[in-house]
Amino acid sequence: MANHREDLRWYQDSLQLTSVPLNPGVRSKLQRAGFVSVRDVKKTHGPVELAQEAGLTNEEASEVMKVVRFGVDGAALAGAKSASEMLREESVKVPIFSFCQELDDLLGGGVGVGEITELCGCPGIGKTQLCIQLCCSAQIPIAFGGLSGGAVYVDTEGSFTAERAADIASATVGHLSAISRASPEDHAMADAMASFTTDRVLDKIHLFRCHEVTELLAVLETLPEYCAMHDIKCVVVDSVAFHFRQDFRDMALRTAILAKMTNRLMSLATKQQLAVVTVNQVTVKPDANGGGSRLVPALGESYAHACATRITLSWEDDTRVAYLYKSPRLPQGRARYTVTQGGMRDVRGTKRSAG
Repeated sequence: MANHREDLRWYQDSLQLTSVPLNPGVRSKLQRAGFVSVRDVKKTHGPVELAQEAGLTNEEASEVMKVVRFGVDGAALAGAKSASEMLREESVKVPIFSFCQELDDLLGGGVGVGEITELCGCPGIGKTQLCIQLCCSAQIPIAFGGLSGGAVYVDTEGSFTAERAADIASATVGHLSAISRASPEDHAMADAMASFTTDRVLDKIHLFRCHEVTELLAVLETLPEYCAMHDIKCVVVDSVAFHFRQDFRDMALRTAILAKMTNRLMSLATKQQLAVVTVNQVTVKPDANGGGSRLVPALGESYAHACATRITLSWEDDTRVAYLYKSPRLPQGRARYTVTQGGMRDVRGTKRSAG
């Protein structure tokens, strides 16, 4: 049976694209770009690369990959996705490390790609510090188990500082250098470190400063093409709530624009398999039972459905704690973390300073 399936796979890979049920226009673009057989298409490293090489849209490239890659195992109907296909995709996803082991364990290895992760919490709790850390961690070379991609930082509040990014980038490079020195026999690590420098990490963090909601929407409109062009693996929006809490009096219009924006971010995350991290503010909500008030994420319940994973950052005595409240694949839980000069780290007796 195994040999039979291998023979069947070999036969399918040898098929000419003229024998594959593809849109004629898409097939023509593939052939003009030099793609002749199914095997030629499979040699590319996913739909983003295929789209670039063949001049296809990301949607067209994804559909082509679906048809040629999973036909043997029983592809779903056109436009659908089979559970076996989803399982294969999930098994090869590489998360983005936070450099806090306890937090990464809480998140199943790190911040997931292909979905939106929301960070919410009060000012000074470390939301921006975590976002900058993730932008650096997204660039960790493949030899070290990373994604070796770039990052986009959409700053609506003016929170991003190059000095902090340099601190965290330098610490990230230093940490990987120590790992490489401890494994002198691993030539792949040594080769990767030859070009993995602080300056290179900073060069691959692409900053967009948005002073009003129209600028934010304009940036989001161009992000799919920009991310594909620069091999982006992490997109941060810090914060998503800032303009929506200040620039709108028409709440119906605000809700409609916010929904459109989150749909674009969801599409970007899933189609290009990158991590989208949004920062949300907190607001005071009266307790329905008359017990005072409590802090809750801003933008309301409708926006809460947009993010796949929601993490609330807060203080517990003198220690920063991350609470995982929502995830489609992980149980609720908590993790302690601290913010150091070099970025996010595990708690080792660090206390919040007075004032």
